Amino acid sequence: MYDTDANFREAMKVALAKLGHETVFATDGYSVLPLAEQHRPRLIILDFKPPEVDGFEILKRLRVTAACASTPVIFASTTPKFEIEMVIMDAPAVGYIDKPLDVKQLQDGLESFIGVAKPAPAAVAVPKAAVPPPAFNGEPDLDGSRDGVIDLD
Repeated sequence: MYDTDANFREAMKVALAKLGHETVFATDGYSVLPLAEQHRPRLIILDFKPPEVDGFEILKRLRVTAACASTPVIFASTTPKFEIEMVIMDAPAVGYIDKPLDVKQLQDGLESFIGVAKPAPAAVAVPKAAVPPPAFNGEPDLDGSRDGVIDLD
Protein backbone atom coordinates (compact mmCIF):
# COMPACT_ATOMS: atom_id res chain seq x y z
CA MET A 1 0.00 0.00 0.00
CA TYR A 2 1.17 3.50 -0.74
CA ASP A 3 -0.39 6.74 0.40
CA THR A 4 1.15 10.05 1.43
CA ASP A 5 -1.38 10.73 4.20
CA ALA A 6 -0.14 9.23 7.50
CA ASN A 7 -3.64 9.23 9.04
CA PHE A 8 -5.07 7.41 6.05
CA ARG A 9 -2.24 4.85 6.13
CA GLU A 10 -2.90 4.15 9.81
CA ALA A 11 -6.65 3.82 9.21
CA MET A 12 -5.96 1.43 6.31
CA LYS A 13 -3.54 -0.61 8.42
CA VAL A 14 -6.14 -1.05 11.15
CA ALA A 15 -9.00 -1.76 8.72
CA LEU A 16 -6.97 -4.26 6.68
CA ALA A 17 -5.84 -6.09 9.81
CA LYS A 18 -9.44 -6.35 11.03
CA LEU A 19 -10.40 -7.72 7.62
CA GLY A 20 -7.66 -10.37 7.92
CA HIS A 21 -5.00 -8.91 5.62
CA GLU A 22 -1.33 -8.21 6.19
CA THR A 23 -0.01 -4.88 4.94
CA VAL A 24 3.31 -3.67 3.58
CA PHE A 25 3.70 0.09 3.15
CA ALA A 26 5.84 1.87 0.59
CA THR A 27 7.49 5.02 1.94
CA ASP A 28 7.32 6.81 -1.40
CA GLY A 29 6.00 6.28 -4.91
CA TYR A 30 9.37 5.07 -6.19
CA SER A 31 9.57 2.20 -3.70
CA VAL A 32 6.19 0.71 -4.68
CA LEU A 33 7.58 -1.32 -7.57
CA PRO A 34 10.56 -2.90 -5.73
CA LEU A 35 8.36 -3.74 -2.73
CA ALA A 36 5.68 -5.23 -4.96
CA GLU A 37 8.26 -7.37 -6.77
CA GLN A 38 9.72 -8.50 -3.44
CA HIS A 39 6.45 -9.30 -1.63
CA ARG A 40 4.21 -10.21 -4.60
CA PRO A 41 1.03 -8.93 -2.97
CA ARG A 42 -2.41 -10.21 -3.88
CA LEU A 43 -3.59 -6.59 -4.19
CA ILE A 44 -2.03 -3.12 -4.22
CA ILE A 45 -3.67 0.03 -2.86
CA LEU A 46 -2.32 3.31 -4.25
CA ASP A 47 -2.86 6.98 -3.70
CA PHE A 48 -4.12 8.33 -7.04
CA LYS A 49 -2.38 11.69 -6.83
CA PRO A 50 0.76 11.43 -4.71
CA PRO A 51 3.10 14.42 -5.04
CA GLU A 52 6.19 12.76 -6.53
CA VAL A 53 4.81 10.15 -8.97
CA ASP A 54 1.32 9.98 -10.44
CA GLY A 55 -0.64 6.90 -9.31
CA PHE A 56 -1.47 5.97 -12.89
CA GLU A 57 2.24 6.10 -13.76
CA ILE A 58 2.92 3.69 -10.89
CA LEU A 59 0.18 1.43 -12.29
CA LYS A 60 1.78 1.47 -15.76
CA ARG A 61 5.15 0.52 -14.24
CA LEU A 62 3.56 -2.31 -12.25
CA ARG A 63 1.85 -3.69 -15.36
CA VAL A 64 5.13 -4.18 -17.25
CA THR A 65 6.71 -6.35 -14.53
CA ALA A 66 6.17 -10.10 -14.53
CA ALA A 67 5.50 -10.11 -10.77
CA CYS A 68 2.72 -7.50 -10.91
CA ALA A 69 1.34 -7.58 -14.44
CA SER A 70 -2.03 -8.86 -13.28
CA THR A 71 -2.04 -7.79 -9.62
CA PRO A 72 -5.27 -5.93 -8.85
CA VAL A 73 -4.86 -2.27 -7.90
CA ILE A 74 -7.30 -0.14 -5.92
CA PHE A 75 -6.81 3.61 -6.08
CA ALA A 76 -7.68 5.60 -2.96
CA SER A 77 -8.49 9.20 -3.62
CA THR A 78 -10.53 12.31 -2.99
CA THR A 79 -10.57 12.76 -6.76
CA PRO A 80 -14.07 12.15 -8.11
CA LYS A 81 -14.48 8.61 -9.42
CA PHE A 82 -15.43 9.74 -12.94
CA GLU A 83 -12.09 11.60 -13.27
CA ILE A 84 -10.18 8.47 -12.30
CA GLU A 85 -12.25 6.37 -14.69
CA MET A 86 -11.39 8.78 -17.51
CA VAL A 87 -7.69 8.24 -16.84
CA ILE A 88 -7.68 4.48 -16.36
CA MET A 89 -10.14 3.83 -19.22
CA ASP A 90 -11.11 0.25 -18.47
CA ALA A 91 -7.68 -0.86 -17.27
CA PRO A 92 -8.05 -4.46 -16.12
CA ALA A 93 -8.11 -5.27 -12.41
CA VAL A 94 -8.34 -1.66 -11.23
CA GLY A 95 -10.75 -0.35 -8.62
CA TYR A 96 -11.40 2.78 -6.62
CA ILE A 97 -12.23 3.72 -3.03
CA ASP A 98 -13.02 7.13 -1.58
CA LYS A 99 -11.11 9.08 1.00
CA PRO A 100 -11.76 9.36 3.88
CA LEU A 101 -11.80 5.63 4.36
CA ASP A 102 -15.11 3.81 4.20
CA VAL A 103 -14.34 0.33 5.57
CA LYS A 104 -17.37 -1.23 3.88
CA GLN A 105 -16.29 0.17 0.51
CA LEU A 106 -12.77 -1.17 1.15
CA GLN A 107 -14.12 -4.59 2.08
CA ASP A 108 -16.30 -4.71 -1.04
CA GLY A 109 -13.32 -3.76 -3.21
CA LEU A 110 -11.10 -6.39 -1.63
CA GLU A 111 -13.75 -9.09 -1.97
CA SER A 112 -14.37 -8.25 -5.62
CA PHE A 113 -10.68 -8.72 -6.46
CA ILE A 114 -9.31 -11.30 -4.03
CA GLY A 115 -12.27 -12.80 -2.20
CA VAL A 116 -12.85 -12.98 1.52
CA ALA A 117 -9.81 -13.16 3.77
CA LYS A 118 -9.69 -15.48 6.71
CA PRO A 119 -9.95 -13.26 9.77
CA ALA A 120 -7.09 -13.30 12.19
CA PRO A 121 -7.70 -15.88 14.90
CA ALA A 122 -9.35 -14.38 17.93
CA ALA A 123 -7.60 -14.68 21.22
CA VAL A 124 -8.88 -17.72 23.05
CA ALA A 125 -9.79 -17.11 26.65
CA VAL A 126 -8.03 -19.60 28.87
CA PRO A 127 -10.11 -20.42 31.93
CA LYS A 128 -8.45 -19.56 35.18
CA ALA A 129 -7.52 -22.52 37.28
CA ALA A 130 -9.95 -23.04 40.10
CA VAL A 131 -8.43 -21.76 43.31
CA PRO A 132 -9.33 -24.06 46.15
CA PRO A 133 -10.83 -22.37 49.15
CA PRO A 134 -8.41 -21.81 51.98
CA ALA A 135 -8.20 -24.67 54.43
CA PHE A 136 -10.21 -24.20 57.60
CA ASN A 137 -7.82 -23.34 60.41
CA GLY A 138 -10.39 -23.27 63.18
CA GLU A 139 -10.71 -19.49 63.18
CA PRO A 140 -14.09 -17.96 62.31
CA ASP A 141 -14.28 -15.59 59.31
CA LEU A 142 -15.47 -12.57 61.28
CA ASP A 143 -14.75 -9.97 58.62
CA GLY A 144 -15.86 -12.04 55.58
CA SER A 145 -12.49 -11.78 53.91
CA ARG A 146 -11.97 -15.49 53.21
CA ASP A 147 -13.81 -17.04 50.30
CA GLY A 148 -15.31 -20.43 50.87
CA VAL A 149 -15.49 -20.07 54.64
CA ILE A 150 -18.95 -19.99 56.10
CA ASP A 151 -19.37 -18.04 59.28
CA LEU A 152 -21.99 -19.65 61.45
CA ASP A 153 -22.36 -16.72 63.83
